[in-house]
Amino acid sequence: MNGSMEKYFVLVFVAIGTYLIRLVPIVFRKNIVKNTKFDLFLSRSSVALLSGLFVTSFVSFPLDCFLLFISLCSLIVVYISFKFFKNLGFSVLVGVLVHFALFQLFSLFSFRLFGH
Repeated sequence: MNGSMEKYFVLVFVAIGTYLIRLVPIVFRKNIVKNTKFDLFLSRSSVALLSGLFVTSFVSFPLDCFLLFISLCSLIVVYISFKFFKNLGFSVLVGVLVHFALFQLFSLFSFRLFGH
């Protein structure tokens, strides 16, 4: 398999795995025994996991102030749009679009200014 085919294989494999992770609890929901301690653990661990993923994806070393500034601006836009629209999915989409636009704008500006 060449490199591009491996990427497609991995993408399809992850998509099927994600689908099954979401489908299996729905299919077997009648057989699942409720345990309040375990439910509490899962609810808290997901917040901790998401926080850890956010921190590791937001800050990378060595620090690039340019990317950190763009990420902070995008995060602020996500927060403001969530407060305004009350829709997290839409707010994240707006944040991604703002991140892309700022990155393209500042890359173009730095190219014209410094010739890089």
